[in-house]
Amino acid sequence: MTGPLVTVIIPSFNHARYIDTAVNSVVAQTYANWELIIIDDGSSDDTAEVLKKYGGVPRIQVVVNPVNRGQGFVVNQALGMSKGSLVCFLPSDDWYLPEKLAIQVERFLASGPEVGVVYGRGVRFFEDTNEYLTPKAELFRGWVLRQLIDRNFVYPITPMFRRECFERFPFDESYRAEGEAIYRKLAIHYQFDYVDEVVGVMRDHSSNTGKNVDLMYDDNLRYWREFFARTDLPEDIRRMRGPRIASLQRLKGLELVLLHRRGREGRALLMEAIRGRARLVFDVKVLGAIVMSFLPVPVLAKLYPGPR
Repeated sequence: MTGPLVTVIIPSFNHARYIDTAVNSVVAQTYANWELIIIDDGSSDDTAEVLKKYGGVPRIQVVVNPVNRGQGFVVNQALGMSKGSLVCFLPSDDWYLPEKLAIQVERFLASGPEVGVVYGRGVRFFEDTNEYLTPKAELFRGWVLRQLIDRNFVYPITPMFRRECFERFPFDESYRAEGEAIYRKLAIHYQFDYVDEVVGVMRDHSSNTGKNVDLMYDDNLRYWREFFARTDLPEDIRRMRGPRIASLQRLKGLELVLLHRRGREGRALLMEAIRGRARLVFDVKVLGAIVMSFLPVPVLAKLYPGPR
C-alpha cells in the first residue's frame, strides 16, 4: 500500500557546492512517495546553474527567485506549491539518511491526529576537521511546550510535520529565519513524537546562518517577547517569560565578553539578565565575566583566548 505523499522542501542560498548532496539524499530515500520542491533565494553563486539539471525531472520542482527574500518567504512559497499531507525541510547544505522518510511516516501512521510533529536524532558534520558528532540529547514526546521553552531538544533538520501545522501557523516572514522557533508555536496545539534513530546530518561551516550572532540574538529576543505575549498561552507557561529571556541575555552577554571582547555591551546584558533572574547573581560564570568585562582587551585575550 502506498503511504501518504511527503513534500520535502529545500530552501537554497549560495550553496552551489553542497546542494547536489542534499538533493541526492532525497532521491535516495527508501520511501518512494515523495515530491521535492527546491527554491533558490536569489543566490549570487552558481546555484541556479547547478539546479538546471533538475528541471523537468519527475517529482522535482525547481524555482529560482531573482532576489533574496529571506527564509520565511521561501518556505511559505514552497508550502503554497506543495501537495503532501506531510512536510519536511532540508537546508541545502545538509542531507538526509536513506531511511528518514520511511521511519517517520511509519510513526505518523501509528499516531493520532493530535501528533503534529515527529522528529529524530541527528549528526553534525564539521567540514573543517572532517569529524562527525552525534549529540545525545534527551528526547520528549507528548505535550512538550514547557520542555521546548527550557531548551531546544529537537535536532533542526529531523522533524516531519503534518501539513496542517503550517496552514494554522505559517512562517513569520518578518524574521530572516524563524527556523526552530516555530516548534514552540506548534507545541501549543500539537503533540510531538520521535524516532530514536539518526535521520539526518547537519554540516557545520563558516557561512552557516547561525554564525551571525548579533542577528540571531536580536531575532531571538524579539521572538521570545512576542511569544510570551500570545493570548493562547496557558498561564503557567506565561510565567516562564522572565527566566527564559534572562537565560538568553546571559548566554549572549557571556559570548560578547569572553569571545568577542565587547566588554561594555556584554556587561550590560549580564546585568539585565540578573535583574530578570536574581539567582544569576550567584552564577560564577556571570560574575567572572562581569569582572573580566572591565579589563583591557589585550589582558582579557591572554586570560581567555578565543576568536574576536
